[in-house]
Amino acid sequence: MPTPTPTETVDHLTNAGAGKLTATAGDTFAQKLAVRTEDQAGKPVAKVRVRFTVIGDTDATFTGGESVATLVTDAGGTATAPALVAGEKTGDFTVRVTVVGRVMAGLDYTASVTARRADTLARTGDTPQTCVPGGEFADQIEVKATYKGAAAGKVAATATLIKSADDTAENDKGPYFKDADGKPVRTLTTDADGLLKLPKQYADDTTGTYLLRITTTGGATLTVELTVTRPQ
Repeated sequence: MPTPTPTETVDHLTNAGAGKLTATAGDTFAQKLAVRTEDQAGKPVAKVRVRFTVIGDTDATFTGGESVATLVTDAGGTATAPALVAGEKTGDFTVRVTVVGRVMAGLDYTASVTARRADTLARTGDTPQTCVPGGEFADQIEVKATYKGAAAGKVAATATLIKSADDTAENDKGPYFKDADGKPVRTLTTDADGLLKLPKQYADDTTGTYLLRITTTGGATLTVELTVTRPQ
């Protein structure tokens, strides 16, 4: 009777690396994807080809841009995949490990990509935002977004003219942005590439002090005061 090949002796796959894999969009997963091939007695099997495959609605890849990586298990029966790099799509996906040349149950890892985040927002200037009724504000508001002290790129940000510090509902009067058709809008969503420069703002015919609140994924919030006053 011929001696079985290492592949033929594999009974199951065991996780030899991380549990749930998580990373922020665009980052490399810190956790390692490692698998061990074992025989029926639970002993490791060396020299077995295993395939790691990224599955699901994701643009995550292994280092180098491939969604499939094939490796050979070492003397301890273990194979470690190249680093996994998150794309821009957020949500969960699966990395499935199978034994090449053998029909048997694979091993699935769940991976999750979370949205880019910012924990701090700060204006780059301190010029008061003032305007006369029916005019336009001279300066566009520019905000720096950071996460753990580093510039936070491609972070979703929402700027809303709110009713008051205690009422974050959108105001129906006061300063506004313009949409593509030139119509007034008081809420806009954009991406901050480290620096977020808001579009020009305009004043209607109501005077007073208004609040523009900027929020980002990650919880960073900044409130800017806008004043509409008649010339003295």
